[in-house]
This record gives sequence, structure tokens and C-alpha cells, in this order.
Amino acid sequence: MVNNSAIIIITHGSRRNTFVEDMINLATYIEEKLEVPVFLSHNEYTEPNWRNIVSELLSKGINHIVFALAFLGRGNHVAKDIMGSFGVNEFYKWVKSTYEGKEINVYFTKPLADSNLVKLALFYRVFTAFPQQENEYIEDPEEIEERTMKFIREKVRERFPYMGGREIEIIARAVYASGNIDIADKIYISQDAIDIGIESLKTGISILTDVKMVSAGIRWNKVENYLDKASELAKEMRITRTAAGIRLGLSSPKIVVIGNAPTAVAEVLKIRKEGIEIPLVIATPPGFTNAVEVKEDLIKSGIPCIVLRGTYGGSSIAVSIINELIRMVRSHGG
Repeated sequence: MVNNSAIIIITHGSRRNTFVEDMINLATYIEEKLEVPVFLSHNEYTEPNWRNIVSELLSKGINHIVFALAFLGRGNHVAKDIMGSFGVNEFYKWVKSTYEGKEINVYFTKPLADSNLVKLALFYRVFTAFPQQENEYIEDPEEIEERTMKFIREKVRERFPYMGGREIEIIARAVYASGNIDIADKIYISQDAIDIGIESLKTGISILTDVKMVSAGIRWNKVENYLDKASELAKEMRITRTAAGIRLGLSSPKIVVIGNAPTAVAEVLKIRKEGIEIPLVIATPPGFTNAVEVKEDLIKSGIPCIVLRGTYGGSSIAVSIINELIRMVRSHGG
């Protein structure tokens, strides 16, 4: 906006003070937003009249004026009284005109009735007049979780009627974390994975993660992540930082939880071939490149593991599985 510009809001006018107060608030809002001088005026009944405002501004050298027409519809006041005074019949276009013998550039906004925002505002205000049926939502977080878990357990049991309670609980937690019941068919739990995981946790073993997002969600007091220290090793070995972080962390046996990086799973397999003992791997990295293949290789490796097969995955699922094992240790002693 050029320096010699101003905005004039024009209303129909009213003698009621409340009307003027409302419009002053509107003018103040626009001025604060645009940082351009805004003048409230009226067509009749109330001062100041827009004609006087225009004359005053022209006398001060302000000759670029936006007329914000605060009318609902395009009646005679808009077409004849105001726009007709400048010989203008178009909206949203700067037009050169003359007023009281002086050149002026004018720009008119349309009245408000055809605005979808105005329609929506009026709709919502009318909407409040009609009683609406209120749904009774459950707000207690523990009740939400328990109801959801009960529903999921039932669905998992329907799919796997032969499965034990601990396996069902782990699968149900993964489903809960993902919001996708279909991943129940994709969870692989090796025969000894739960027992080994529980026994390892009882010894106070550390948990090693591929990314910090996984670390942040695990409810255990010994969680390690070496991503910030892995850059040098990653460059030296030409591997990813997540893979390098896994290699740095597996200098001693740890439970490995991988929720993001397929390359971290691949590194686990390399390290296992080097003779490092790995009691349990939880692997749920998503992806369409390497993820499917490397998770299948983990299953074939013989390492005790809980794996979300296919392209499905995510950090929250890995966290939900390890936290369920931790809960089993703390609640029932395994």
C-alpha cells in the first residue's frame, strides 16, 4: 500500500451507540492487521459521513482510498449514493476518478452477502437456535484405553483362537498403537521371543534403539541411543547413522528395538554373524525399499524376534511392543 493511502469503512448508519461501538471494533481490527489508517464512516443518520471523510483526506494529500462497503447487499446506497459519486461501477479494481475537483484513485470492495464466510457465520448463529443431539464421549483416558484394548483383544482372538494370552496382548498393543486391525495378521513372534525378552528384562538389561523417537517412548530406566555419536563411524564404514548407532551400542548384549530404519535391522544381522549375542530384536520399520526383505531375513536368522512384516511399520508400534513386555515383567513377574 502506498504512503498516501487510507481505508474508509462505510456503513448504512444507525443512531444506536451499540452499532457504532461494534463498527469501531471492526475498524480497529482491520487497521491493526493491515497497518494502514482506517476511518469509520456512515452513509446517513450517524457522523462522520463518508463524504466529509473523503474531503478531509483529499485536503491532506491522501488520494488512494479503499472503500470497504460494510453493507450486506448491493442496494441503491452502494450503487448510486457512494459508487455513483465517483462514476465507478466495478468492484476490486483501482479506478481514477475526481471528487470535488481533485483527482482520486478509488477501490471498492463488494458488499458482504455473497461471501461464503459471511454465509457460514450467519449459518452457525442460526444453527444455535436448534437443539442438537449431544454424543456422550468418554473422556477418562484409562477408560478409553481399556475399552479400546478390550475390543481389540476380542478381534485378535477371533483371528487367532489358538494363540496364548501373552501373544494376543502384544499383538493387541501393536494394533492399538497403529489404529489398524489388519496389522494383526502381520505380527510375527518367534517361539521363544516373549520368554527371552521377559527374562532379559528381569536382569535389568539395557534397551538399544535405532532412533530417539523410539527411546522417548520406552518406559525403562536403561534405554540407549547412539545416533548423535554415529556420524564418524557412519562415514568410515559408509553406512547410515542409524546402522552405525546400532553397531556402537552392541558392544555388549542388549535388547534391540527398531521402529524406523531398515538399515538398523540389516546391521543387527551383520553384527550377529560377528558373534555378538543379541537376546531379542523388536523390528517394525516401515518402507518399500529394503524393509520387507530385511525383516524377513531377521525372521530367518534365528534371532529371537518380534517383527511387523511387510511394508507396515512405525516407531509407535515398536514402542508399544517393548512396553508390553516391560508391563508383563512389572505386573506379573513374567
